[in-house]
Amino acid sequence: MELNRYKETQEICNLWNINYIILLCINILSQMAFNLVTPLLSEYVLHLGASLGMAGVIVGVFAITALFIGPFGGILTDRVNKKYVMIIATFINGIATIGYSLAPNIGLIIFFRMLHGASFSITSASNLAWIADFVPKKRMGEGIGYFGISQIIGIALGPGIGIEAAGHFGIPKTFMIAAALLIIASICMIFVSNKNYKLIGNIAVKRNRISLKDIIAFEILALSLIGGLFSLGNGLVTSFLVLLGVERNISGVGLFFTVYALFLIFIRPISGKLYDQKGLSYILYPALIFGCLELLLLGYANSLWMIILAAIFKAFGQGIAQPALQAESLRKLGRQRTGVASSTFYIGANIGQGFGPLLGGGLASLVGYKGMFSFSAILMICGILGYALYNKSNRFE
Repeated sequence: MELNRYKETQEICNLWNINYIILLCINILSQMAFNLVTPLLSEYVLHLGASLGMAGVIVGVFAITALFIGPFGGILTDRVNKKYVMIIATFINGIATIGYSLAPNIGLIIFFRMLHGASFSITSASNLAWIADFVPKKRMGEGIGYFGISQIIGIALGPGIGIEAAGHFGIPKTFMIAAALLIIASICMIFVSNKNYKLIGNIAVKRNRISLKDIIAFEILALSLIGGLFSLGNGLVTSFLVLLGVERNISGVGLFFTVYALFLIFIRPISGKLYDQKGLSYILYPALIFGCLELLLLGYANSLWMIILAAIFKAFGQGIAQPALQAESLRKLGRQRTGVASSTFYIGANIGQGFGPLLGGGLASLVGYKGMFSFSAILMICGILGYALYNKSNRFE
């Protein structure tokens, strides 16, 4: 008798089914919790006696841990019930967040930061794979687009609520609020159905031996690295935009993030539908061009209108590329390998987000912000050439 193969028992026809809606709400809670913590952690560890350099290491160790643990999250997602993986990993996210508020010293903060990075990388891989189970195949781009909007809502609400809560209750209690949101999210997952897939057995899928292809899907690694270029740009913007504004006497640069989020809410569903109708190339080439223009504008910006225009270009770049790349990764590997598809996709994102600011800091000190952003724009052009080669090699698929 065959063991443990997932087979779709019914075709999902309606995008807005109850399981999809619950998962979108859960994603909002999780993203809010994460972004309650992020803007406060550096300040908190400084109060515990860490140096500014150590604070940067503590924040950055999250991305580095996620980079190495994330691919193994794909194995878990493909070989174990996604529902249980998500419930346990999200609950561990909550435990790690509680740990921040209770840790008496920097050593324990680093431990909980690594635990948080590991569990968050697993939930990132599993969440995308799990939500794909409840999206119709022909509307995958649109479904991933709305999933991205739920993330944006959490990202938009989290920092402001976190800073406000910290002012009223203190940072440790704010971490407790974030942990409560994560525990609530893990409880809500109990109500998500597993009925779309049933276990009917397949030795080829469930086996004791783990091969490299179970960890990294090399057929979509190029898509992951191209997505990582947008994450690299994102890391540079979040790390250096405020400093650029101070150096060039541009006030109000925070509007960049507001304008970006507003445009993104409207662009994401449209980009998903375009992907479903036209395919990845129709989306990705213009997105890379917009990403290049965004970085050049930031490099040469001397007034606020250029910063705002760059935010709009970023929305049309990263905003349309990311859901299309995610949907294409899931489509290429099929429903039985959604876990490794998701975890492989996030390899590029973790590299870009984690190491981008380190590269940018070195470049900024050598050639200034203009040179740093211009070099990143050149990398976007390399992404266009890289995707053209990838597309050519896969044109007969």
